[in-house]
Amino acid sequence: MAESVSAPRGAILAASDWSIERRTIRRLLGAWALCVILALIIRRGFSLPRPTIPLLVMLVESLVLLGYFIALLSYEPVRAWLRSIPSPHRSVLAVFFFVLATGQLTLDSRRTFPFPAWTMYGRKEAPATLEYYRYHGVDWLGHAVEIDPAKLFQFVNVAEIDSRVKVFGRQAAQPPGHPKREAARAQVRDWLGAIAAAYNMRHPDAPLRSLEFIRYSWEFRRFPVSQVQPESLVRIELPEAAPR
Repeated sequence: MAESVSAPRGAILAASDWSIERRTIRRLLGAWALCVILALIIRRGFSLPRPTIPLLVMLVESLVLLGYFIALLSYEPVRAWLRSIPSPHRSVLAVFFFVLATGQLTLDSRRTFPFPAWTMYGRKEAPATLEYYRYHGVDWLGHAVEIDPAKLFQFVNVAEIDSRVKVFGRQAAQPPGHPKREAARAQVRDWLGAIAAAYNMRHPDAPLRSLEFIRYSWEFRRFPVSQVQPESLVRIELPEAAPR
């Protein structure tokens, strides 16, 4: 029977080929400089940066990332693995890590380390505030009705409805005089009219007499849920929808 022979740890370390290629260093320095410049442009535009503590922290972090990539690419097995990848795939991998590093340096990454501090949407969300919307109706029998548009419009994805309602709901909640307030409220009225028409087709014996668009806003870090008060944004009357 053949005996398995394990190499000593020192032999493994001695076989590890650590070396720094000048061409690799030049490429990494160029990518590092471009990454820092791009991050500064995204953060501050084309204005000249001022020496501030966040700027120094970002530069230190970029140097740490540079040192990490230099150390990684100084290991011969890693370089051999990269050389074995087809050239187009290496380019895609390099672009991926470049974008990843740029995103890490663009925003405040201390809250999300070791992941990039990117937001999924273009507009920053308010993580301390929960906003949601409900539809309160009253039918011709005088009964209060809670309506879920997702059940009326089952051919539309629920996330699509919620995301669209969230956009014009926030605009409709703006104070008087806001340039987008009236246009958003007109959208809400049209939306309520579509909901009421779909509901009345399913309930011809007890159609809606009125329908109201209600907004709830909860700052859960400051107030308990018991203090959340509904805010009526738009209400429509439906006198023509009499019961059949």
